[in-house]
Amino acid sequence: MIDYLHVIEKYLSTYNKTFVFIDYAPGYGGNTLSRIISVSPEFYWEGNPLYYPDDGYNSTESDPEDPHFATAVQMQFCCTHTIEDFMYPDPDPRRVKTFILKYNKFINQKKVCIKSHSSTTHELFPNNTVVRVYGKEPDFRFFDSTGMYKKPKQFPNVINVDVNEIFSKDYDTFETAYLDICNKLDITPQINRVRAFILLWLERQERYKKL
Repeated sequence: MIDYLHVIEKYLSTYNKTFVFIDYAPGYGGNTLSRIISVSPEFYWEGNPLYYPDDGYNSTESDPEDPHFATAVQMQFCCTHTIEDFMYPDPDPRRVKTFILKYNKFINQKKVCIKSHSSTTHELFPNNTVVRVYGKEPDFRFFDSTGMYKKPKQFPNVINVDVNEIFSKDYDTFETAYLDICNKLDITPQINRVRAFILLWLERQERYKKL
């Protein structure tokens, strides 16, 4: 019997220059960060990652054994998921096969974000770049913050991003955080488009709270 978790781990680690991990806790905006990184031409995204909320985002289907913390309405209004969200680790044979077939053509041509709620991706994939979202649990999301704090990881392959800086309403704070990410990933900044996207996303969190 094929161990598909091993298959996907081998694939992601073999092509470590292509696959970049986005490591984040639920509620820390990892999907949104993945989108603003992927709008740079060095990364692959099917379509335009910033087509939100008009196109390109959907509610994910919650696994009954591991349901998403947000309701379908909350995901539709406040989250930036896509239909084919691939989260590591995912040992499902169908999704692993589909993933490999889809991304084989981008090997060594484009970079691809791989989202994960794991906090050990930097150890499991020491040759891949890992963007780690850290900081105090945001209070700008549609849910009440618990005040928990996720620590940065001090490892050579980790880029630490403060959730409250990259998604800050203050322009200078956002710009500093965003350009730091672009510099460390060696990608072309798309400041105006990314800023507009983030502000719209933040506005939708606030609007939902007023419902």
